[in-house]
Amino acid sequence: MTTRTLRIAAAALTAVAALTLTACGGSDAKEDKAKGEEQASMAPGDGAEGDGAEGSDGGDDSAGDTGKPRNKGDACAPDSVKVEVKAVKSPVNHVLLVATNTSKSPCFAYGFPFLRFDQDQATAGVVEESRPQDRVSLAPGKSAYAGVRVSAADGSGGKGRDAREVSVTFQQAKGDPIEGSPSQASLPDGKLHIDDSARTSYWLNDEAAALKW
Repeated sequence: MTTRTLRIAAAALTAVAALTLTACGGSDAKEDKAKGEEQASMAPGDGAEGDGAEGSDGGDDSAGDTGKPRNKGDACAPDSVKVEVKAVKSPVNHVLLVATNTSKSPCFAYGFPFLRFDQDQATAGVVEESRPQDRVSLAPGKSAYAGVRVSAADGSGGKGRDAREVSVTFQQAKGDPIEGSPSQASLPDGKLHIDDSARTSYWLNDEAAALKW
């Protein structure tokens, strides 16, 4: 074989090797690009799977740590609660408002009673300092209490008058009054002397705590 022939053969082998390397490099580049696109599509928040996982972490506002509903029962209402006004020896010029759950289901005594004497348009004021840390839950047969200061011992509430009726409206969870007719309660001795200082506490689980105010 001549030297010329050997040179031609070597050049041909070099060209084939170059083409093979180019083809392999192109294939690797395409594979790398495909892997990169696949990884990008799996980035958190960019795909439907990421959004779904983030949403599931937020949980349901109506469930606690155990997954059970936070809200059991509903707001106490006139058809499920008996309201009484009881006389007390101390503190002076106070009465105790008692709301007893007469139904077979629990209910919540939210906020404070909207208290009206006779046909008053405005309800009695509330002692904000008596607000409990949590809502008051009433199991069947259990009671909630509100202390009511009916008049000022030092006469600062004005002349006052004798009321012969009292009505109580319960609150919904967000503070709105329960719809429908209010509960009616009899007064000790049939009447109660009230003045402009009349105030009620929030609903509380404890009788002594209610009368503190």
